[in-house]
Amino acid sequence: MIPHSYMIRLCLNSIVLTVLLAAILLARKAFKHQLTPRIRYHLWFLFLFVLAVPFVPCSVMFPGCAVKLLQFLGGSFSSGNTGTIGAAYQTAASTEYILQDFSVSVSRAAPPALPSVLTGIWMAGMGFMAGFNIYSCQKIRQLKKSSLPLQNKEVRDLFKKCREESGIKKEIPVYSSAYISSPIAAGLWKPCIIVPIHMLSELSQKEIRYILLHELIHCKHKDLLVNRLMALAQIIYWFHPLVWFAFREMRSDREIACDSSVLSMLEPDSYFDYGSTLINFAEKISLFSYSAARIGGSKKEIKKRILNIACYRRESRWYQVKSRILFTVITVVVLGCTPVLSADAYTGSQYVFASDNVTELDLTSYFCGYKGSFVLYELNSDQYCIYNREAGTRRVSPDSTYKIYSALAALEHGSITPEASLRSWDGTSYPFNSWNHDQTLDSAMEHSVNWYFTALDEKTGLPRLKQCLDSISYGNRDLSGGLGRYWLESSLKISPVEQVKLLARFCQDKLPFRQETIKAVKESIFLSSSKGASLYGKTGTGTVDGENVNGWFIGFVESGGETYVFATNIQGEAQANGTTAGKITMDILNDREIYTQLP
Repeated sequence: MIPHSYMIRLCLNSIVLTVLLAAILLARKAFKHQLTPRIRYHLWFLFLFVLAVPFVPCSVMFPGCAVKLLQFLGGSFSSGNTGTIGAAYQTAASTEYILQDFSVSVSRAAPPALPSVLTGIWMAGMGFMAGFNIYSCQKIRQLKKSSLPLQNKEVRDLFKKCREESGIKKEIPVYSSAYISSPIAAGLWKPCIIVPIHMLSELSQKEIRYILLHELIHCKHKDLLVNRLMALAQIIYWFHPLVWFAFREMRSDREIACDSSVLSMLEPDSYFDYGSTLINFAEKISLFSYSAARIGGSKKEIKKRILNIACYRRESRWYQVKSRILFTVITVVVLGCTPVLSADAYTGSQYVFASDNVTELDLTSYFCGYKGSFVLYELNSDQYCIYNREAGTRRVSPDSTYKIYSALAALEHGSITPEASLRSWDGTSYPFNSWNHDQTLDSAMEHSVNWYFTALDEKTGLPRLKQCLDSISYGNRDLSGGLGRYWLESSLKISPVEQVKLLARFCQDKLPFRQETIKAVKESIFLSSSKGASLYGKTGTGTVDGENVNGWFIGFVESGGETYVFATNIQGEAQANGTTAGKITMDILNDREIYTQLP
C-alpha cells in the first residue's frame, strides 16, 4: 500500500492547486494584452510542475520561501503506551561506561482505516485511467500501422517546404489514413503526421498548407511529449475535477499558441483563409487526445481560436520581452513556494544542506550493515567530512540527544540553575537503579534520566521550549507530540548535519544562551580525556515496540588547537542504539587519530 504520507501530500496539493489555478486564470485575464499566446500556454507548465511536486524530494529543488501550510496530521504513537512509564522502559545499556545508554520503548498506533480505504480507491482509479491510456496509445499504434505513406507528390513537396518554413530539420514522415476525420500529429520518439485521405481531394493546396504547418508546429514544440505528461498527471489526479478543467484550458491555449505561430508565418491577407480552414474541422473531433495533437476541436474551442485569429497582430520585439519578464516573475514566485509540498518538506524530513567544503567519506566497513551516516566538522578549518550525505541530511527523532537542549532551555529560563539543579525523585520505581533517586543535571545527563528532563520541560513550558528551538533552528521544531514524548520517536526531527551545526555553534558560544548556561551543559556532557584531548557527547536510542531502531552519538573533541564536532546516526530493525552508534564513532575517531580511548 502507498504510504499515507503521499495521500496527505496529495490532499494538501489539491488545496494549493485550487489556488494556483485561480492565479493562472487571473494572470491570463489581467495580463491578456501583455502575455503572448505562447507564454499564456507556458503558464500551464507551472501547473504541471506543481502536480509533480508531492513526488519530488526537496533536495532536488532549491529551498522554498514558503511557510509550511500543514503539519503532520495525527500522532504516530500512542500516548497511552508512553504514559505507563514503569512498564515501558527497556534498556540498551552499554558495556562501556562512558557510552551507557537508556531508551524508552514506544508503540506505534494502528493506522486509521479511512486513509487505507481512500488509498485503495485512489489506486483503483489510477489503474482504470492507466488502462484507458494504454488503450488510447494502442489505437494510435494501430492507426500508424494501417496508415500509408503519402503518395501525392505535390503534397509531399508542399510538406517538405512547410517543414523548412517551420524551422524543423528533423525528418518527419507524413501518412494518409481513411480512419480519421481530422489531421493529427502522433508518436512520442518518432513523430509523424497523419492526414485523412479525403482531405487531399476536398481541400485546396493553400488549405493543406495551413494544416501541415499547424501539425508541424505541434511537433516543433514537443506537444506530443506534453500530451503524455498530461496523461500521466490525469492518471494520478483522476479524482480532481479542477485538474480536468485545467487541462482542457491548457489544450485550448496550446491550440491558440499553435495558431499564432502559424499566423506569424503567413501574410495578413491569409489569416481569413486560415480561420476558414479551422471552421471546416469544427465538427471533426479526434478520439486520440491523450496521444496526439490535432487541428480540429470542439465548437467552443474553434470559436475562441477564430476570435484569436481575428484579433491577431504580429508580435513586436518589446511585446515578446515584456511577456517573458512577466512569465519569469510568475515562475520565480511559484517555484519559490512549491518546495513546501515536496516529498520531504511537508514533514520537514530532509534538511537542505549547501556547502562547498565537504569531503565525502566511505565508512561502510564501520557501520557493519546498519544504515546511517557520520558527519564530522573541523571547527577551525571549516571543513566537513560526511559519510552518506543523503542520510546525513535526513531528519529523524533526536531521542535522548535532545536532552542537551532541554537542559539549555531549563537553565536559560530559570527552571534550574547551575548551582541548584537538584530535582527530587517522586518514588516511582524504574528498571534502572540509577534513576531511582534524586538527580542533578550532571547525574541526569550521565544516566540519561528521562523523568528528570520531562520535569524540566514541564517547568519550562511548551511555549518557551518552542521559542527556544525556534531561536536556534532545531530541526523541524515540531513539539506536537506532547511534553515528555515529542523527542521520543514522535514529532520532533533533526538531521545529523543539523546536530553538528548546532554543536559547532555551541562550542563557539554562538547560541542565544548565557555563557554560564553553556558552561553548565558542557560540563554535564563531559565523557573522558585521553592524551590531551577531551571528549564530550550524548547518546540517544529510539526504541519502538521493544526494538532499537534509531541510534545516535553526537558530541565534540577538543584537541590542541582544533575542535572536532561529530554526529553518528544509525537505523535498523534491531540493535540500532546509541551504544552501537557510540562504538562506531569511537572507532572512526581512533582511526583518524582524533581521539584514542585509553584502555
